[in-house]
Amino acid sequence: MKKWKVTIDGSTHEIAYKPGVLKRRKVVDGVSTPVKNTSWFIQLFDEPIELEGKTLHLTAIGSKVDLAVDDVYLNSKKPYVPLSSMPGWAHGFAIALIISGWFLSGAFGILAGLFGGMFIIMKSISPKSKNPLAVCTAVLVLCIVIQVLIALIGLAVIL
Repeated sequence: MKKWKVTIDGSTHEIAYKPGVLKRRKVVDGVSTPVKNTSWFIQLFDEPIELEGKTLHLTAIGSKVDLAVDDVYLNSKKPYVPLSSMPGWAHGFAIALIISGWFLSGAFGILAGLFGGMFIIMKSISPKSKNPLAVCTAVLVLCIVIQVLIALIGLAVIL
């Protein structure tokens, strides 16, 4: 569980994030509410929190959870950038990698697909990426090449 104490206009508020397998929760001054994840594969959300006329943002990308106050993240000290919604092609790429890994090279191919899929999803929503489609397509091709190589190595061992 991650916790932050925030002072707004002289009042101290406690904000916490409770991770969970199926249900994630944010707790603001003892009041718990569910957090809606926007991705199938990784933890991804940007939850606004209204306190005394200010809007705070509880965000997560993967395992990195942070709270933005006055447009600055408390943990990383970086400026707050709203998370864009994940493009549909990112989900398609991730699913394609997992399925191709399963068909081409079994468990190791699925692992390569999972790691590649998570990387693609994180790059597709990164505010720093100007054109994430090109980078993500390159990662897709690289992962499929790795999966084919794993399959060929497996065949060579069998023969």
